Amino acid sequence: MFQWTKHIICVLLCTFSAIVFAQSKEELQNKKEQLQNEIKLTNELLNEAKKEKNSSINTLSTLKRKITSRNEMITTLGIEIGLYSKQIQQLEQEVFVTEESIKQKQVELQSLKEEYAKLVYHAYHNRGAYDRLAFIFSAHSFHQAYKRIKYFQQYSQFRQQQVKLIEEKEAELERELLSFKQSKAMLLVEKNKKTKALVNTESEKQQLDSEKDEQQSLVNELAKKEKHLKTELKTKEQQSKILDAQIRKIIEEEIRKAKEVAASTGTPSFSMTPEQKDLAEKFTNNKGTLPWPVERGVIIERFGKQKHPVLAGIETYNNGIKITTEKGSSVRAIFDGTVSRILNIPGAGKAIIVSHGDYFSVYNNLSDVFVTVGQSLKTKQEIGLVFTNSSNNETITELQIWNGNKKLNPSQWLYRAY
Repeated sequence: MFQWTKHIICVLLCTFSAIVFAQSKEELQNKKEQLQNEIKLTNELLNEAKKEKNSSINTLSTLKRKITSRNEMITTLGIEIGLYSKQIQQLEQEVFVTEESIKQKQVELQSLKEEYAKLVYHAYHNRGAYDRLAFIFSAHSFHQAYKRIKYFQQYSQFRQQQVKLIEEKEAELERELLSFKQSKAMLLVEKNKKTKALVNTESEKQQLDSEKDEQQSLVNELAKKEKHLKTELKTKEQQSKILDAQIRKIIEEEIRKAKEVAASTGTPSFSMTPEQKDLAEKFTNNKGTLPWPVERGVIIERFGKQKHPVLAGIETYNNGIKITTEKGSSVRAIFDGTVSRILNIPGAGKAIIVSHGDYFSVYNNLSDVFVTVGQSLKTKQEIGLVFTNSSNNETITELQIWNGNKKLNPSQWLYRAY
């Protein structure tokens, strides 16, 4: 009984662990696929840069992002190996318990068969109907005769029960043997998966070492262009200030218009229409799940203050995130909204500002625009074409998100923008 209870508990624990393992495994698989896609895209972009013999800060940022993804891949594989090890340990325990249970059932079955053999032997030597009748009629009373009749009936039933019990034990044993074979097969599969994951990890580490060497070579090469990098940085900062000033002016104008409407209707302060409120609420509720502004892309510059990757002691500040993508890529609206403005930034292409209630999304560095001011947009609707720099063949766009006149980190709003 104790052995059987122990076996049931073990099976239940292994089943629960298998469910948890499957869920964790699915999450890891999704993470691995995302990282593999990102590494693949960065490889394509870096190969394109090599063809163009382009050594720039953006190329370095793309390579750094690739190294980060590679590190995350190694970490993910490490977690996966840990899960495989745990699953293997649980399966080994299950195999051991099942094996012990099989041995116990084989002993029980053998005992039942031996007992039944004795019954058959006894029945064979006392099989005559005359002997049974003589035994019954030799009773001293009717009550004793009745009890002897019941004895023969119960004896017959007991034999039938023994046969049934043997059949049940044999069926149980067969199921246990099948479970044992399945567990052994699963154990072999998990061990093979673990071995494959270990091989992949070693391969990823070798590629990581190679990429780090490549990164250092690129840093050394760019360090020789310090004067050019400082000039380039100054130009970008000026363009950023122009865009920032225009965005603030437009948002202030939107707020002023809303206040005028509020004053005319007797509503205090800044007030949105019911439609705008609903849109803003939906935008808020979709934080962390908004689609990317490009179908395929890699974030090469994060929001906020950043250390310059080459120039020592210099920091830059980004109002949004910069995403490198493929040549000819379109920009998409990250949520339903209305086109507020279309801007022309000297030396930095065009920009589109889309309002989502009291939220605004800004799409910068576009070569072409597919929409008009006042046009209503749907999520993922194409609104423009990302500008490709003819001198270095880089295709980079910038996304900004504002709430009123407050800048927000787009990475916290987009889906899996780690």
